[in-house]
Amino acid sequence: MTTICKADYYYGALLSALVNGGLAPALFEKENDSRQIYTVTTNKASYIIYTKYLTTPSGSEDFTWSFTFSDNEIQEIINVHQGNPDKMLIFAFVCGQKQISDSNQIIAIVHWDEFVACVDVNKKQSRGTPRLSVKAVKGSPRFRIYGSKRADMLDGKDNTIRIERNRLKTL
Repeated sequence: MTTICKADYYYGALLSALVNGGLAPALFEKENDSRQIYTVTTNKASYIIYTKYLTTPSGSEDFTWSFTFSDNEIQEIINVHQGNPDKMLIFAFVCGQKQISDSNQIIAIVHWDEFVACVDVNKKQSRGTPRLSVKAVKGSPRFRIYGSKRADMLDGKDNTIRIERNRLKTL
């Protein structure tokens, strides 16, 4: 008998969204439940999708999920990016909550340049543990991302990168 773990539900949500969008993802690599890596080819490009999920957001109305990365994960991300020059590396952050409803489960698609603007992969400026945060502001058509390299507020002004909620459909 096969055991279904919690991670299967969250990675399954991404796979369902990809398949429902007409894509055929293939598992690229799986070592543990902390992340999954998929390859997807569309009529626009070939992608490697580095996926992580989190079910414990902060906030009560505008939710924020903070994804942390170990040194091994950062090295793995660099290796995947450098080792696959023919594919675009993107990130899919599956942002869930323990109490599941249709409105509180999201997938944020982050491009490489946005990721490295938020997370110091070269470890030159980073403050603390490498981290990327996804903030879902109620009623906004965009997510806000920031991280250990990029503060959410700078001199009292919003310093986040705003990304479209429906990016998965644009692959």
